[in-house]
Amino acid sequence: MLSPSHGVLTFAKGVSNRLPGSSQTHALLVGALVGFLAYVLTRKRYRLPPGPWAWPLVGNLSLTRDDQEAFYVKLRRLAVERYGPVITVHLGTVRCVTLNSVEVITEALLQKGAEFAGRPYQYSLHEISEGFKNVAFADYGPGWKLRRKLALQAIRHYLRGAQMENAVHEVVAVTADKMLSEPGAFDPKGYISVLMFMILDSILFGQIKPFDCPPPERMMDVFDQFSDETEERFLEDVIPLLRFCPTPRFRRAMKASKRFSDYVRKNIEEHRKSVCPDNIRDLTDSIILAQIEAASANVTETMEEFSDTHVVRTITDIFFAGIDTTRMTLHWALLFLAGHPKVQTRMQAEIDAATGPRLPQLADKPNLPYCEATLYEVMRLSPVAPTSLPHKTMCDTTVGGYDVPKDTLVLVNLWAAMHDPDKWEQPEEFKPERFLDVEGQLSARPESWMPFSTGRRSCVGESVVKHELVLILACLLKTLSVSLAPGQEYRVTTRLVSYFMNPPLPYSIAVTPRNQ
Repeated sequence: MLSPSHGVLTFAKGVSNRLPGSSQTHALLVGALVGFLAYVLTRKRYRLPPGPWAWPLVGNLSLTRDDQEAFYVKLRRLAVERYGPVITVHLGTVRCVTLNSVEVITEALLQKGAEFAGRPYQYSLHEISEGFKNVAFADYGPGWKLRRKLALQAIRHYLRGAQMENAVHEVVAVTADKMLSEPGAFDPKGYISVLMFMILDSILFGQIKPFDCPPPERMMDVFDQFSDETEERFLEDVIPLLRFCPTPRFRRAMKASKRFSDYVRKNIEEHRKSVCPDNIRDLTDSIILAQIEAASANVTETMEEFSDTHVVRTITDIFFAGIDTTRMTLHWALLFLAGHPKVQTRMQAEIDAATGPRLPQLADKPNLPYCEATLYEVMRLSPVAPTSLPHKTMCDTTVGGYDVPKDTLVLVNLWAAMHDPDKWEQPEEFKPERFLDVEGQLSARPESWMPFSTGRRSCVGESVVKHELVLILACLLKTLSVSLAPGQEYRVTTRLVSYFMNPPLPYSIAVTPRNQ
């Protein structure tokens, strides 16, 4: 039996005999033709997921444009109407596999967790994270596992104390007074941002700065500038030549990132001078002590993978994720509560019954099932990261019956899983009671509820955020009531700034004090 290579050579010789020119030219042409045909005949064949036709160079970027429908909504519509839950799209020249149902998300992130646990390389993220020395953007491997493990240990240890509760009480009281002093309706975004920054500053560094800091100390402004500059993808990520002459937006983002990192680094250095295992003041102390304990094992690999730079990047991760996740969730929550006064009244009744005249505490959380269910419903309807952070396949693998080659970019459509009518009754309706059992207590959360993603790359700060959000919202509603601005129509609309974030459109509320 003749081999494919024999057929290729015979075909190439036949072509060569018909070509004019020197024997050297013939040899080069034959070599090139043999190589090309051998590649075509022997390359691995993949059964790739289906998807819409892609334009050269730009691919399917039109799906991510700011128009009347968000990217993740379009993906679910394409999944339902045409392609099924696993869809291939092209973001520029990059092939991307998107997962649009809880079944394929579970298969990828839980059943085949290690195979889908990578992070794709992105130049801007490499620069921001000082060479991927953090947890969020680092690729899957021993160093990432160590840093995530130590960060989780520090967070669990920190949650045993009362620092977060004390910070929330102090900051919410100041914020509520400022909001109540407004003469009319206002956009609560600024108040929520400062509130969350002050709380995170206290949780991480044990300090609560004045609400109205002087401009040089307003790191929240730096944080906001960085968030604004990174809402859209950088051209430097897709056009390498621009890295030698960056765009103004990229330069502004890097400057803001460095200024914020310097702020974190300065606070860590001050903590190192007085850290004490018997007096853990904040989360930074916990992480520094975790580093010291790991280093005491005197394992070279451990010290290299959790250096001082890694500590800075890990704490910066927690700062950014903690602020962005919580402030956007609270921004949505106030909108939903202003539009659903009966839900707000029921929450306040539950809070009053559990706490009496005092402010809510973390110990009250088991007695606030409706409050917690309301936050779960806010996060289900409006997840702040609807496609999560991008994943990358670590090897050739499969999902939903299709092949996914190694190093493929994978987007997980969390929004689609939490709006699936086969899993959620009336998925577009705001119904906190869907998370309660017949006795009014929290029921087991459905597997399709995944605002923090799932599997090996789920959010490190999930345990902090869930405790923190319940306490903040309960303290706010203990003090004041919110309503829509007079004449403003209630509508739940996303501000389509990018394909991976989900902020609400600006809105205004009025607040009134609660007389108890």
